[in-house]
Amino acid sequence: MLRLVIDVGCWLNGRRLALLLALFSVGLSAEPLAPAKFATSIIKPWGYLEPELVEQGLLLRFARALSEEAGIAMSNQMLPYPRVIKEIASGESDFAIMFASPESEAIAVDLGRVVTVKVLALANAGEAPISSVKQLHGKRVGVMRGAAYGPEIDDNPNIERVSFNHIEQALKMLVLNRIEVLVATNYSIYYGLQALHIHANQVTPVYHLATRYGHLYWSKQSSQQQQAERLKQALLGLRQRGELQRMFMLEGALAKRD
Repeated sequence: MLRLVIDVGCWLNGRRLALLLALFSVGLSAEPLAPAKFATSIIKPWGYLEPELVEQGLLLRFARALSEEAGIAMSNQMLPYPRVIKEIASGESDFAIMFASPESEAIAVDLGRVVTVKVLALANAGEAPISSVKQLHGKRVGVMRGAAYGPEIDDNPNIERVSFNHIEQALKMLVLNRIEVLVATNYSIYYGLQALHIHANQVTPVYHLATRYGHLYWSKQSSQQQQAERLKQALLGLRQRGELQRMFMLEGALAKRD
């Protein structure tokens, strides 16, 4: 009887030891996931550097919140939008917010919509609305350097494009009549007006060029499948709790969507 008890005790101790060794082995092999590497468009308000070179912006704030929700670390680099596309195409960066398009679908996997953006032609208050881009022919049209607005603006030889590095600079030139129209997104215009303390009734949208959708994309050249799955679920969680909407909330006329 004593021997039976000893044998059973030894068997149980052996099972416990095997279980502990298995758990220890899993703990050693379950290394933390590599940081999700984001590329962010360096144009206000999406991404920009403060004077002390501190990264800021709506998309960076979103990426940080998303990564925290997913429980993974992240890294980020600020680039002009065309460079963001190249980074995702090559796999040098793993994730980015890009405009939904066949070109984006060709190089990356769509993980979900993040933000809806309107591209507007803005003029000084009192200017009449226009019904076609052709009515901009021969005019000095301000655009943001590094942004992409579509061939109607980007490749139009009949428009005199004047490029600006900052939305604040472009708005100042518009108010001073140095340019006749400014093409920018409703988000850029909204945050630029706030930064300059220009009342919204001093300017008016005269044409709605397009509604575009910013989606979270995962590079097809990236191996970060686990990170992608976590970020996709995190995006769903932020949307369901209303945090995504609050993050990209606008007020007034620029918030209206056609």
